[in-house]
Amino acid sequence: MPSLPTLTPRIVVLKADRFYGDTIAQQVRLCWRGAKVEVFQKGFDALDSIQAKMPDMFITGVKIDDMDGLEHLEPFVERKLPILVVTWRRDLRTVALLRGLRYNGIFDVKLDGYRDFSRALELVLEGKSYVSESFVPHMKPPRRITLDELTPKEEEVLAVIGDGSDDQRAAVRLGISPHTVNTHRKSIMAKLRLHQKGELVCYAVQMGYVHISPTGVTYPGFERQLLKRAPRDEPPKANVA
Repeated sequence: MPSLPTLTPRIVVLKADRFYGDTIAQQVRLCWRGAKVEVFQKGFDALDSIQAKMPDMFITGVKIDDMDGLEHLEPFVERKLPILVVTWRRDLRTVALLRGLRYNGIFDVKLDGYRDFSRALELVLEGKSYVSESFVPHMKPPRRITLDELTPKEEEVLAVIGDGSDDQRAAVRLGISPHTVNTHRKSIMAKLRLHQKGELVCYAVQMGYVHISPTGVTYPGFERQLLKRAPRDEPPKANVA
């Protein structure tokens, strides 16, 4: 589809990485030369801007520092705001969160090119759908086995012990007793049919409950919950050995 330079849409971009956000803004302006683009790194700043004046499109990533999981998308479940999610994450937790929210498109920044991005922008602005081929298999509802589902509390505990923390350290960060942590640990491992702590860490990382990078460890979907419970003299994040 050719670009539509006569359009002047107002677009809000939310990406934790400023360079990444500016690159998206540049691509938007190539598609619509008159576009008014605001770029934010913090979720609350972007939501405040949207609340003040509804834009024509919201482009966002999935890992935002001051948001738990995808809560920056939750206010728009019942609204018609066109939303394009730009990410490369396809771990099971991220995909599961995406299934429960409303958006118009998902763009894979690693596998799709600039021409595909222009196409995605134009379709989403029109209120139509765009899903990168790499995401199509992941967006189908999984077969669920009720017996093996983790409770919300068990998922939070998994995020904490999934970085290798022992019961004592996890208890401090969760605000519960070591005995309760151990009880949850046993239940989680039984449901997931895991037998070693190393297997639990691998599962937590592979499923997206824990994200380990050179800069440290993060817990997608649980950051602010853990921050509220953490003692003032101890940060909620564990050191990477």
